[in-house]
Amino acid sequence: MIDFELNESQKMILSSLENSLEENFDIRVENNKAEGIRSHNHGWNEINKLGFLGILSSEKNGGLGLSFFDFILTLECWGSKLCDGPYIENSITIFILEKLEDSFSNKIIQDISTSKKIITSIVSEQYFNNKKVPVIHKSNNSYFLDGEIKNLPYLDESTHILTLGLLENEQKLIILNKENVAILNENKTITGQKLNDITLKKIEVSKNEILDSEKLNLVENYVKLFTLAKCAESVGVANSILSMTTEYLKSREQFNQPLGRFQAIQHLAADIYIKISETRELIRYCSKLSIEDKKMNQHVSLSKIKCDEELSNIAWASHQLHGAIGFTWDYGLHLMTRKLLLNRSLNGDSLFHSKIICP
Repeated sequence: MIDFELNESQKMILSSLENSLEENFDIRVENNKAEGIRSHNHGWNEINKLGFLGILSSEKNGGLGLSFFDFILTLECWGSKLCDGPYIENSITIFILEKLEDSFSNKIIQDISTSKKIITSIVSEQYFNNKKVPVIHKSNNSYFLDGEIKNLPYLDESTHILTLGLLENEQKLIILNKENVAILNENKTITGQKLNDITLKKIEVSKNEILDSEKLNLVENYVKLFTLAKCAESVGVANSILSMTTEYLKSREQFNQPLGRFQAIQHLAADIYIKISETRELIRYCSKLSIEDKKMNQHVSLSKIKCDEELSNIAWASHQLHGAIGFTWDYGLHLMTRKLLLNRSLNGDSLFHSKIICP
């Protein structure tokens, strides 16, 4: 049996993070971002200032030395405030590099933990969508990278790119300096997040920048942890939807009594609460498993399916409970729904993950 009761240290961390993220949260700014009026990543500066980029880094590498479970808890808070920025990408990169335990990896971990280097990544989408990945050519003792990367997020905020590269028909993780790439196009997601298409032409990479390990399957481990992290972010979004819905049902009156007094509405609201709770506890359970645990692959896929099937449904149920106000521009519920739909489109669909659970 796993104990999900939070200790005092975890409660203190979440309290400080929530207060910091709430302070500068403005629904009007988020609406402007979604409409493409302005570029804004709420929460990114706060995460940097609080030192949370080093949450998964060991203390010897200048980080907080916390567990993956602690990281998942912060993502629930991160998602609840519609935060955006490469927090997940940098944290997962650190977690993977910590397993390598070499001097090159330790130096990058230290630089990320202190914000000297910021990583962006599209590895998960390259993996799940079977997109054509850049090819690594070897010439004498040098390596060169050629190809394109589509829909790369957070390029403006980052100094380096984590991408897949194909070396002798085997996928490798590569850390690449973004100064060596050329931007082709700019796109936007339904939440207003900026994406870039970039091209790589005979870019030289050092052997150290091609991450490899005989003991660890780095690509699959990265994708697995990234998928779980995005699920935790979605749970945070769903928690905000539940809070908004609960407050509305308490304050909105019909026939001289709050909407929450009607039994049919109580049943629907209870169903939303149960679905969120089940999904949250499953994700927290996964975050406590060892990455080498054979059960983790199936549990991560189950978490992704539950997020896709349950959380998007509770968003639509919440819109029904709110009535017309739930669709208005300045209320904000539509922003939560957009974020859930965006996360649903990432990291493989339910059919893909069903095959992992039942091969």
